[in-house]
Amino acid sequence: MLRVLILLSILTVWLQSCNYNYYRGMELEAKGRFEEANIEYRRAFTNSPGNEKYREAFARTAERTTIDLLERYQKYLDEKKYRLAYRRLEQAQTLSPENQTIKNELRKWFRILLAGKVELAQIKSLRNQIPFTDQIYLEVRLNSPSVSRVLKASVDYQTQIFSVDDILYDPPQNLLMLYTINSIGVALINNSSGQKRFKKFVDFKTPVLVKVQGVLQDAGDDLMPIANFYPIDKLKLSSSQSYWYPARGIRYSLSLHGNKIEVDSSVSKIDFLPQILYINRKDKRYFLDFGHLQLFQKKTGGLWSFRRIVNEERAYLSDLKKNLILNPYFYFREGGYPFVSNNLSNEG
Repeated sequence: MLRVLILLSILTVWLQSCNYNYYRGMELEAKGRFEEANIEYRRAFTNSPGNEKYREAFARTAERTTIDLLERYQKYLDEKKYRLAYRRLEQAQTLSPENQTIKNELRKWFRILLAGKVELAQIKSLRNQIPFTDQIYLEVRLNSPSVSRVLKASVDYQTQIFSVDDILYDPPQNLLMLYTINSIGVALINNSSGQKRFKKFVDFKTPVLVKVQGVLQDAGDDLMPIANFYPIDKLKLSSSQSYWYPARGIRYSLSLHGNKIEVDSSVSKIDFLPQILYINRKDKRYFLDFGHLQLFQKKTGGLWSFRRIVNEERAYLSDLKKNLILNPYFYFREGGYPFVSNNLSNEG
């Protein structure tokens, strides 16, 4: 008998919970808070999938919430707040997966991977130069097409690999040329306060893109692994063989010339740019490969210098490919395009 009473009590609470979600949804819907009402109706419908009243309430507010989400989506698009816009579009798709407007918009979104390797060539005295802190990790910061948004990528302690993804709406090729290195340094975190600081080793700020001209040649539609395209001779000529001290106020111009991207730089160096752009428009993917970057401090407490290493092994790519989530980026269709320097005097 006691067991029956317990079961009845549980059933009563469960039913009351369903009713509470439904009536709470009605209250929110009456106030025009459709998204919150939809959440409550969904809870009620999930617990009682056979209840037609709950199902209709969920469907009704899902449609109204989709309209609200699409309005906010367009607002964020106009403001170039791409991540917020895409998030609203994903929410709308979850509620209305067959909505044709949503399907059409999703086809216009492209994902971009920025990745490479950062190595500190001299780290023996590094700990003495950094204030005591609970956590410390190497971090790469990258400029994006949005002036107000810098992408942050932590560097894996073991592999020294960094990666970060971005998302753009129907991007013209010129927009991809704004991804550059902002700075490289260490993030310092105090566990008790939660405070985070960033100590820069090299600092480019935001290099200024003066001009882009020309077009890139479409190489075809066959799916190719990025490992099959690595024009090492061109990359060696364009990367700095010796270390150099990054400067602020860099200006650069680009000529999209068939199967390559020619760069004129005010500092006669181009290592602040990616080394190769891989394009897979059909699958909505771009990969900006920054290659193997190396930092060096000649004197303890002194300035850090910088260079990009280019060699046949390209070992960093093997480490990067171990992250299976990133696998879709490691294939291209339309082409791979190296950034090559028009400044012949790269040394010094």
